[in-house]
Parts: sequence; structure tokens; C-alpha cells
Amino acid sequence: MKKVFIAGGGTGGHFYPALALAEYLKNREYKIYYFGTQNGIEGRKKFLADKIYLFDLKAVRVKGFLKKIKGIFSLLNASFKIYKILKKEKPDFAICFGGYTSVPLGLASFFSGTRLYIHEQNSIPSYTNKLLSIFAKKIFITFKTTEKYFPKNKTYLTGLSIRKSLKEKLAISKEEARKQLNLPLDKTVALIFGGSQGAVKINSIVISLAEKFKDILFIHIQGKHKVENYKKTDNIIVFDYFDDIGLLYKACDIVISRSGSATVNEILAFGKKAIFIPFPYAASNHQYHNVKWLEEKGLCKILLENSIERLTAFLEEFLKKHINEKEMQKLAILNAEEKIYNLIIE
Repeated sequence: MKKVFIAGGGTGGHFYPALALAEYLKNREYKIYYFGTQNGIEGRKKFLADKIYLFDLKAVRVKGFLKKIKGIFSLLNASFKIYKILKKEKPDFAICFGGYTSVPLGLASFFSGTRLYIHEQNSIPSYTNKLLSIFAKKIFITFKTTEKYFPKNKTYLTGLSIRKSLKEKLAISKEEARKQLNLPLDKTVALIFGGSQGAVKINSIVISLAEKFKDILFIHIQGKHKVENYKKTDNIIVFDYFDDIGLLYKACDIVISRSGSATVNEILAFGKKAIFIPFPYAASNHQYHNVKWLEEKGLCKILLENSIERLTAFLEEFLKKHINEKEMQKLAILNAEEKIYNLIIE
């Protein structure tokens, strides 16, 4: 049986694209080995794999000399353990989806002579992928603007894998989605969330939005940063988490969210109006650059977090704007996993 080693986790932006490729490879009878950290989203969400290895990994790009040393040691320790697994199992190839959780598999693949591929989700590459690109046979990217950061002769625009569960919802109508969710058919629906880690500042303004726009139904996925003392408001529906995000995308009229690459790609696929509030502390400000090109095309609005009090005015203005849903959907690459697979086996 063919085998593949996959790494990518910590946050949903790395985890879900890795999961989408795993689903695709599973259907082609690959045995999946997944590597991640106990401290990330993979500790809560189940990855589709035959074997899962979660290590106590620490980030290296942190403040404090001692923390950096602990981070380096945790990555090297995991690299050594994965090296032994690689030598024993001899997979056909390994693929890393970025984030510090990918470092051990990337290094171990290089030292064991295992074919290594990497996928960069964001417009500006992570430090991990800049390092691993030296050893990678091929580099897959989500945005064309990323090409300039990697060697041209081994860089390929594939887009970003979208989970099967989301793709299945593309075929249903907005009306059907609302019926399944028991939502009114005649109301404007705004979906608000802050990504897999949540967002304190986005969460904090939801109540004032609901009070201002009484005729809009707000669906708020608050994540781990819960809003305390939610006022009793008829036009807010609150979830801590919601697994079937595709159904919510289909049901809503506008999305207000962070601009991680997975979220951006999903919103493109569903052709939704969006106000993006980039996470201001993302490495190299990549969340801003993930959507800058979209705003330049007039297909979204960007609101910086330090101006979040302007969200009310942004929403009022943007609701009046017509967005070409089909034009947005054309920008989404829906067969990314097929493209990646074909480039690996050719």
C-alpha cells in the first residue's frame, strides 16, 4: 500500500488544507500518517489518518531566550523521532503545510532522503516554508503573488485545498441552506467569525452591530474568546464553534472575518461579499496581503483592527455594493488537491 506522511497544524489555516489533501489521497488508497502538535487544533479535531503522531512542540519565534531554546529542542527531538519512523515505514513522499509543526517532518525527510513537497497557504511565505523550500522537490502556492519568493523552476500555482464537506455545500441553494438551519428566508444574514482561534476585538463589536442593524440577522461564531454577558438580542445567533461552516457560508449574504488563506479561499468559492479584518500580528502581515489583491479588484473590503469602530459604517456602505458572485468564484481553484497530486506523481 502507498504511504504518505503529512504535517500541518497548530491552527486551522494549516490543518484544514492538509486534511483536504488527506481525504483526496485516502480515496486513492494511500495510507496516511499525520504529524502535528498536542497544543494545536489537531489536539481537538480529528484528522483523517491511519496513524497520528502528536508531539509536545514549542514555537521558536517567541520572546525569551529560554523559550527559544525549549522550542528548538522540542523541534529537534520530534525530528529525530520522525526520522526513525521514516526509515521504518519508507513512505512514497512527505508533504508539509507550513507552521512550526511542519519543521520536524521537513527536516527528517531531508535527512532520510524522503521526497519532500511543501504547500504555502499565504501570500507571504512563512519562515518554516522558506527553510523547507531549500529541501523540497516542488513547492505549491495558493496565490500567484507568492511566486517571487521561491525558485521558479520548482514553484507551482495550485490554489488551496477545500474540504470535501464544504464542496458538497456548493451545490445547494441559499434557500435550502436556510431551511436546514431554520433561518428566515427574507432577512439579510451576516456571518461573523475570527478564524479557528477566535478574535477578541471582532467579538466585542457584534452586540453594537446587532443593535444598529435590527433588520440583519447576525450569526456569530465566537470561538474560544467568548463574549461575556451577551445581551438578550433577537437578531444574534451565537455559537462557540460550528462544524458545518459550508452551510453557513451558503445561507449568509455577507461575511465579516479574519483573512487567513483558508477562509479567503472558502469565501471566494462561495462567492460571498466579505469585510476582512486581518490579524494584525500575523507574520509579515500576511493576512493583509492575502486579500489586498482582492480589494484592488473591488471584490472585498479591508478594515484594519485598529479602526474596528468603523465597522458599522463599512457594513452599511458595503451592503449596498453589488459583488459579482461568479467573478469571485472564478478566482477560486476548486481542484487544488488534484493539481497537487498530479504534480507529485508526474
